[in-house]
Amino acid sequence: MNLFEPRTFSTDWEIVVMDKLERVVKADKLVGFADMLRAELDLPIQIDYHSLEFAMGINTSFAQMWERVQRATDRAGQLLREYGLELCPGGAHPKEPSFNSAHVHVGTVLDETQAIYLENQLTCYVPAFAALAANSPFSHGQRGEYKSYRVRQTAYGCTRPAPLRDPWHTQQMWGTDASAKLYSRPTLEIRIPDCATSRRFLAELATFVAAYVHYQGTRLREEMPSKADYRDYLVNRWSAAKHGLQATFHHDTGIITAVEMLDGMLDACHEELAQLGVRRAELVVIEAMLKKRVCQADMALELSARYPDPYCLASVYAKLGRHWEMFAEYLERTPALAPLPAPDAEAIMQEHLAQIGEGTHYYESRESMFFPPPMADAMIENMIEGGYIRREVSERAGVMLHRNGC
Repeated sequence: MNLFEPRTFSTDWEIVVMDKLERVVKADKLVGFADMLRAELDLPIQIDYHSLEFAMGINTSFAQMWERVQRATDRAGQLLREYGLELCPGGAHPKEPSFNSAHVHVGTVLDETQAIYLENQLTCYVPAFAALAANSPFSHGQRGEYKSYRVRQTAYGCTRPAPLRDPWHTQQMWGTDASAKLYSRPTLEIRIPDCATSRRFLAELATFVAAYVHYQGTRLREEMPSKADYRDYLVNRWSAAKHGLQATFHHDTGIITAVEMLDGMLDACHEELAQLGVRRAELVVIEAMLKKRVCQADMALELSARYPDPYCLASVYAKLGRHWEMFAEYLERTPALAPLPAPDAEAIMQEHLAQIGEGTHYYESRESMFFPPPMADAMIENMIEGGYIRREVSERAGVMLHRNGC
């Protein structure tokens, strides 16, 4: 079976615009720019929240995507600078509330039932896309603990962990890491990647994601992933947000680094890449990233260490990115990074424990790795039995958790 016919793809690339004081320009000020770019470029560019959303239309090849990305950003940068404004492509602003993505739409899919099965099938692979695209290591004044605060914090509910869905017992859903989206253009949308700073990387990422989803679309399985598989997906999602390409994942075959998983995925979809007009060797940015285990977040963290003031950091980040080669140049000079270990049971428990203080609602403990109720409740019981926390139930506050020693 081939779920996708014809094989097409696109991206909705969200980029914030900053004024001369490095503040995020609000949506009502961007409408005119989106209208002008849409008319000039004949692309469905629009606004989304407080960003310009560079929707790249329907593409059938890497070359087409790459040409459109260059043309759109060249004109947008020129137009905005005439008004003293600047594109700031990154997964998050250092200080202001802003999360931005590079969603990939994979088409064309007309069978929603089979697309839902594919959603389930992709859960063990989408953390690898998150690791590859991690690009938000600062947000809301926080910095450095995660390489993707956007994925860690679910981007205000716009990038949520994917539930496993039985097509016979579900409704249409939006906002999950991978979801069938037939109510508009008939695609399967991969929402987990952060916004790209490098436009070459964006074109490569969108093509790779599309090729791999096309590959899985010829190998559909209707059986649901196991409980252990789903737990691994949630832990791996956290690991990708935490460590980017240094992450190591739990997989049905054992422990595997994010780079090893991506390497296997690229090899597996080589025929699908060829159908989109590109060979793996031509994905030069991705290949360099995998070789060094370096993602865009690592570059952003280096700048962050140099510029502690968040608005100064945003200014430097935008200005250095004007010519769009900043990340490629960084990849050439930066040393390779080592993989970090996959979290074991103790590390997973400690991550959940870190969410609990004095008077924490029990739901907040689930926001660590977003375990479903049976797994989350078992984690709470283990922490209670281990003497780490205590539970209090009241009519007014509900179920509250208190960390012992607080």
